[in-house]
Amino acid sequence: MLELDKREARLLENAVRRWEQEQLITGAQADQLRKTWSIRSTDWQTIALYIFIAAISCALMAFGSLVLDEKWIEIIRKKFSLTDGVIAFLFAVITGLLCYQGWRRNRHQPGFSLNRELFWLLPVLSTGVTVVYLGKSVHYFNGNYGLFWLLATVIYAVLALTLRSRLLWIGTLASLIPAYVKLTYYLTGDAPYFLGMNLPCRMALLAGIMILAARIMRNTNLYEPVKDITWSGSWLLFMLSGWLISIFGNCGTWQEWQELRQVHLLMWVFIFSAQCIAVLLLGLRLKDNQLRDLGIIFLLLDLYTRYFEYLWDRTNKGIFFAILALSFWQLGKVIEKRMKK
Repeated sequence: MLELDKREARLLENAVRRWEQEQLITGAQADQLRKTWSIRSTDWQTIALYIFIAAISCALMAFGSLVLDEKWIEIIRKKFSLTDGVIAFLFAVITGLLCYQGWRRNRHQPGFSLNRELFWLLPVLSTGVTVVYLGKSVHYFNGNYGLFWLLATVIYAVLALTLRSRLLWIGTLASLIPAYVKLTYYLTGDAPYFLGMNLPCRMALLAGIMILAARIMRNTNLYEPVKDITWSGSWLLFMLSGWLISIFGNCGTWQEWQELRQVHLLMWVFIFSAQCIAVLLLGLRLKDNQLRDLGIIFLLLDLYTRYFEYLWDRTNKGIFFAILALSFWQLGKVIEKRMKK
């Protein structure tokens, strides 16, 4: 098997995909060709990844201290008599300049670089400040925060597709979820149910729509990582929503859930277990490792959750954690064996 760096592997992948689209080779032959090379990884790449993760963490903490605290912005506002609308405009200009700088860097060096990709964290943060102060300038239209989360989602989506950025698209999906939640609460006047669904059920509906959209996107010419991120993120949200539904059912309030007997939630437990198995089988059928792994992980999470719900007060804790340790050890062995292959 050939060991290639990421750039060489991407070149071969593009060539095989092109041959498959032009029907020069069959899908089976394309899959066989993809198995003839692997991406070479080095310790330096791992170290660089950890350093960039530390940089992101520090940048987020700095942003929280400087911007979310608002003290320095308030000092500038009072000194120059700035309104919320003016601050929003200034940060919009900063966002435009950052996007232009990022576009120039990508144009001169079109290949993927983690360093250049993490640069898009700056436009993500500045766009967030722009939308927040724009909302403040109009008092969020009497508390309709979801509308401004939706505005941020649209801005991130346009920038991500235009500038071909993974990080901006992650920001798009991360903004879409609170936009959806806030809008449903606003439409119902903060009632616990929207169209008869509590929050986890609503999230499952959103996840289903996102999965359908990701499926449609796979047949388009969009930026390839956008399709992969949407597909993976949608299924993760779908599984998380199912897990929460298996715990809370369709209860709208904390008090309602506390008064409900666990036996009335068994139907949701069975549905979630079937969901995990179905996702696992779908991953095997589609040869999608992410779906397969999600099915396994959430099936284990389902088993442990049921233990805490039904058996925690009735069994020995040492036995439980021994079983937990053995199961994780076995899972680690399977992963290690797969990595060696």
